[in-house]
Amino acid sequence: MKQPLNNCARIESVDALRGFAVMAIVLVHNLEHFIYPVYPTDPPAWLGMLDRIVLDGTFSLFAGKAYAIFALLFGLTFFLQNDRQKREG
Repeated sequence: MKQPLNNCARIESVDALRGFAVMAIVLVHNLEHFIYPVYPTDPPAWLGMLDRIVLDGTFSLFAGKAYAIFALLFGLTFFLQNDRQKREG
């Protein structure tokens, strides 16, 4: 039976970026899911403008970048696991 490697070094920056990407994806999904059904019936103009700014700002800052970072890190992690498996036999 193989023993787990205790000296296996993790790449902490990859873990931190993955955590950022997951939190950004959760934020974007929360905005998409929870913001639409709670509009007041007669909102003031400034509230509509503020809502649009927050929604557009969140999507432009987080949406595309979070998915791209997560996909890139998935590929990197898959490569590292595959490379380690090839080296071990």
